[in-house]
Amino acid sequence: MSIQKGERWLCQNNSCGSEILVVESSKLSNDENPRCSCGSIMKKPYVKPEVSDFRVGTGTVDHCAGMATEPFDPYKMT
Repeated sequence: MSIQKGERWLCQNNSCGSEILVVESSKLSNDENPRCSCGSIMKKPYVKPEVSDFRVGTGTVDHCAGMATEPFDPYKMT
């Protein structure tokens, strides 16, 4: 596990609530999340993934032209 400069890590203990901001990247020796001074595991906050639109161009691609009209034949692969 490595921690990167600029990451925020939050303590999972609600009564503690500590937060760290990483100022220097490093690699953890035992491949687990860092621990807070209270002893609890720290985790990065959840970031909701962004959904992007996939738009197909209006023109046909040369190697796909006519494929919809022919049935699929696995022995006729080019």
